[in-house]
Amino acid sequence: MSKMGKKVSYLKGLAEGLGVSESSEQGKLMHAMIATMETLADELEETQEKLHELMEYIEEIDSDVSDLEEAFYAELEDDDEDDEDDDDDEDDDDDSGMIEYECPHCGTVVFFDEQAFDMEQEHLCPNCHRGIFEDESDEDDNEDDDGED
Repeated sequence: MSKMGKKVSYLKGLAEGLGVSESSEQGKLMHAMIATMETLADELEETQEKLHELMEYIEEIDSDVSDLEEAFYAELEDDDEDDEDDDDDEDDDDDSGMIEYECPHCGTVVFFDEQAFDMEQEHLCPNCHRGIFEDESDEDDNEDDDGED
């Protein structure tokens, strides 16, 4: 029983002990007031119990959210570490002896072995099959040659 419930019970017992009769107008009023306070005390007690249950439930949810946050941020940290490892791997690729060129005609990225690369040799793009290292003047000459035929 709540503190309010005990006080209402005390008032009820006091009214009975004083012999407050429900037949008088004041007695009717006092009994009605005590009954109202008794109802309010019961509802207050129920509300407090529900509030306590909700507080426990909220604490459980808060704990679960904290666990999820920890797992989420731990996953993000792992991803960041993996990205750093990937960055390290990319740096290692730079030391792999490969040369990267972009085809001036179609934009395809082409890789050549640095030790086997010969600038005198014609290197064709695997996508558009045009020379990757053609000079613009060579292209102009080719266009002029085509026009002269």
